[in-house]
Amino acid sequence: MTQPPTDSEEAPFEPPEAPPEPAPASHQDIRPARPPAWPYFLTPIAVLLGAAAIVITLVLLDDDPQPEPIGPALESLSRSVESLSEAAESLSESAAQPPAAQEPAEPAAAPRAPTTLREAVTSYAVALNLDVARFDECLSAPATYEAVAEQAQRAIDLGLNGTPSFFINNKFISGAQPTEIFTEVIAAELNGSPTSIDEYSEAVQVLAQRDPPAFIIVAERPDISGAAIEGNPDAPVVLIEYSDFQCPFCQRWFYSSLPEIRELVGENVALAFVHFPLTQLHPNAATVHVAAQCAGEQDKFWEMHDLLFQQQNQWAQLPNVN
Repeated sequence: MTQPPTDSEEAPFEPPEAPPEPAPASHQDIRPARPPAWPYFLTPIAVLLGAAAIVITLVLLDDDPQPEPIGPALESLSRSVESLSEAAESLSESAAQPPAAQEPAEPAAAPRAPTTLREAVTSYAVALNLDVARFDECLSAPATYEAVAEQAQRAIDLGLNGTPSFFINNKFISGAQPTEIFTEVIAAELNGSPTSIDEYSEAVQVLAQRDPPAFIIVAERPDISGAAIEGNPDAPVVLIEYSDFQCPFCQRWFYSSLPEIRELVGENVALAFVHFPLTQLHPNAATVHVAAQCAGEQDKFWEMHDLLFQQQNQWAQLPNVN
């Protein structure tokens, strides 16, 4: 009897929030005091007075019977001294006044958060530098939904009823198991692909003994045609993930295990993603799976895959309207 679809773990995963920024120790104004301006004018005044005295002395000591008249020179010097004195007094008064308060700068406008699911996935397309017009056209195309539905039907045909579910070649693993389970099975596949449960560790054997079993050796690897592949498509070992972008346990596996699995991806190990949105549980899942499929048409499937899991808490609660 077919069971209703379920998420494969018991509690959602919430990525840790960053700690708040520490408050400043003090708000005191520690700018240096502004020095008065009048001392800067004493020196030029003194220089002018000294110059006047020297001129008078030179004239009095000069033997020229017809010296230049000194009256105009003294008058000019006197006017210069008065002008400088007035300027010094004016600047001194200005320096005594407190500086005028500056108007605070207008804060930068925060980017508007998306209000619908369609706005959210379009904003992700912009962030990934996709051709947005092409992305929007793909997002509305019935053929894209059919491609996602076809992959989900394959999962159902295999008897899967929960996410995340995995195959590593012909080895089935149910749920977001510890990372060590996946790395052990991958290593075993690279070393000859065991045919008996007894060839695995006790942890894997315990999974195999559950009811229903969470580890099974099946006859052959499932069909992954049309699935997104990271790594060498012809790799001898392929980890196939049947996943739902809105599933909290799929998000948990994304954070807890996928980073280490990706370190193994290359010529000998590949990662395949098969769409399996559980629309009965997750009403926004179908749309975001289509968005990932559309990003894949522009060679950005895995970038959108990562972004959808990272932003799951944002888009999962948005209304799914155009």
